[in-house]
Amino acid sequence: MGEVVKLSDYRAPQAVELPEEIQDSLVPIEFAVGFSDRKKCLSKIAEYGIHSLHIRRVTEEPEALLYLIGVKDAIRLNKRILELESISDEEIARRIDVIQMLENVNLSMMDSLWASFTRQGNFSWQ
Repeated sequence: MGEVVKLSDYRAPQAVELPEEIQDSLVPIEFAVGFSDRKKCLSKIAEYGIHSLHIRRVTEEPEALLYLIGVKDAIRLNKRILELESISDEEIARRIDVIQMLENVNLSMMDSLWASFTRQGNFSWQ
């Protein structure tokens, strides 16, 4: 008869992660940037040179995509916004709150949350 083909033999190898990225978890870009408009979030991320963006497909809705960035990148983005933009006192307080929440996020909980309702096919834009 025929031979059994293992699909895993034909998959591209996983990208090697840098040591500092191993402990980083992901958060939605809308949360990290503070805008509900995804295009506005992507524009702000590009403006501040965030080096990677991860895209996950929602398991139950194949057309829905979730855009995520690393917690460290989200913190760095918010700190840069505080340093370089002239924003209201209310916006400053909100960004400080976001930074504090991100600094205290439970990384393993976040990873398991995304894994529970997304497929692991992610893309890294650099």
